Amino acid sequence: MLRGRRKWFAVGGAIVLVAVLVVTAFAITGSADVVVYNGRSQYGDEAAFTAFEKEAGKSLELRGGTAPELYERLTSEGADTPADLLVTTDLANLARAKEAGLLEPVTSPTLERNIPAELRDPDNAWWPLSLRVRTPMRSTERVPEDAIGSYADLGDKRWRGKLCLRTSSNEYNQSLVADQIAKRGSQATERLLRSWMANDPQILGSDVEVLEAIEAGRCDVGLTNHYYLARILADNPDFPVAPAWPEQDGAGAHTNLSGVGLVKGSEHREDAIALMEHLTSPEAQREIAANGEFAANPEVPPADYISDWAGIKRDIIDVDGAGQNLPAAVEMMERVGWD
Repeated sequence: MLRGRRKWFAVGGAIVLVAVLVVTAFAITGSADVVVYNGRSQYGDEAAFTAFEKEAGKSLELRGGTAPELYERLTSEGADTPADLLVTTDLANLARAKEAGLLEPVTSPTLERNIPAELRDPDNAWWPLSLRVRTPMRSTERVPEDAIGSYADLGDKRWRGKLCLRTSSNEYNQSLVADQIAKRGSQATERLLRSWMANDPQILGSDVEVLEAIEAGRCDVGLTNHYYLARILADNPDFPVAPAWPEQDGAGAHTNLSGVGLVKGSEHREDAIALMEHLTSPEAQREIAANGEFAANPEVPPADYISDWAGIKRDIIDVDGAGQNLPAAVEMMERVGWD
């Protein structure tokens, strides 16, 4: 059982008290075989973790949070952290953890077999779990297929009042901007953001809200991670929104990665590495791909309902460069008025 997701149901005062005492005792003793600081909250609903528990006979505790929150938690806890693994939805924050000395390199023939060299950290401080493309989205009812060919096209005046973006506090947007700064420089990146802001975008709270606003006609174009649309299409193939894969004649579409790193000083190193190996295995990667993400293991294709997305050109995030530029990205987004 995933202890981090256990739900206690109060049926009486005594039971509530017992439940509280059990949870407290568990937190103090740290009896889980592996403690995971987990930025991928949906993992708790996937089979990847539960399959490991069943097959390996190990217990897991998942403690959730966003990638920036988990980074700050590890930093504040230092050597006293109970975490064995750090899992994030965003490699820029894993790079920050590596730079801060919070992660310990892992060398494993199994990991090397599962993950191609071009996706790995050169020092083996982290390992990718999935690929996540942050791409413009368009209404299939109101926007021609060839109308969006680049991120810069979102700044075209024709989309004034018709562009939807997620908040600037979102880690995916921050990493996109940080990656742009690392690869194209501050001035070019700020011009890009100002062109978007000149279109008076609607700022929404989630990628799903952006997609729903496009469907409803409140916006014509937006920017989201690809798998949010994939999950909608799995249930509703007629949903009238499509990805406008950018930069296919150039660098390719910005691609971030979710990933995992071994926390320095882990008390359960062997079990933690075994979980890393499991999460990158074809079996677990198929579970990840079923949710609409692209697997990091090249043996695993996209889910059938997005099989035609397999051949897109991707621009993999400059992990170290984006990590170093995250503070500058946040400051720039505030400066241009991205709420």
